[in-house]
Parts: sequence; structure tokens; C-alpha cells
Amino acid sequence: MSTYDEIYKIVYQIPQGRVATYGQVADLAQLYGKARLVGYALYRVDTVSYHVCLNTYTVA
Repeated sequence: MSTYDEIYKIVYQIPQGRVATYGQVADLAQLYGKARLVGYALYRVDTVSYHVCLNTYTVA
């Protein structure tokens, strides 16, 4: 499984109404310190609902 596939698998598991940071998703994918990679992976694909993930600058 590719790195992006692992990221997408984790994002799909985020329940409706909940959010996770890019860093949290990176940690769950064992990509410690690679939050930017998560953001890039989610930016590149239209089939994943990346609104459930927040970057560090998002004010919720």
C-alpha cells in the first residue's frame, strides 16, 4: 500500500462531525513529522473529503 493510500484510509475513518489535524493523521500513518505530506496528499485527490482535516493555521 502506498503512503497516500494509507493517508486516505485514515481520513475515511474520521467520523462525521469530527476533525483531525494533518499532524494527527501523519502520526496515525506512522509518518511522524510529515503533516505537510498529508496536506499535499489530500489536496491532490477529489474523492477524499479533506474538510475533516485541519492544518495548524485553521481556527475552529
